[in-house]
Amino acid sequence: MNKRKTRLQAILEILTNNVIGSQEELSRLLAARGFVVTQATLSRDLKALRTTKVATDFGGYRYVVMQPGEVPVDEVWEAVPSTAQSGTHHAVESIALAGNILVIKTRTGYASGLAYDIDQLDSPYLLGTISGADTVIAIVNEQYSRTEIFDSFLGFFPDSVLEKARDQFL
Repeated sequence: MNKRKTRLQAILEILTNNVIGSQEELSRLLAARGFVVTQATLSRDLKALRTTKVATDFGGYRYVVMQPGEVPVDEVWEAVPSTAQSGTHHAVESIALAGNILVIKTRTGYASGLAYDIDQLDSPYLLGTISGADTVIAIVNEQYSRTEIFDSFLGFFPDSVLEKARDQFL
């Protein structure tokens, strides 16, 4: 295996088994494994591995590997489990539906992680998301009723947020 492939595999292993929030932190862990790289090389490697930063439940950020099955290495690693699998998103402050656009307001810094988790749901009710610092725009699939869409969010968004928005989905 060539040096780049070995390094990419090491990055995948580090990101899969650790919460890494910065390139500096990742660089130190790579150096401990014998891979001394420049920041530019590390950025190219992270891009090649299709990583992204998402908000953690604790207010920080972490790198996650998007679509690990498409990573150009010999071994496929499991994706980092998303918080979509762990229950309600308490950082969500409100939701509003306008036509087929769902606007989701979050605490500052949580929108990216929420958008990631929504995308990981692979729901037929939603076509995709776009996130900012405190807002997620989700495009709703108009093939489904608003009631079906609302029901799909039970247990995902806080009950208090859903209750305030219920009238928009009836």
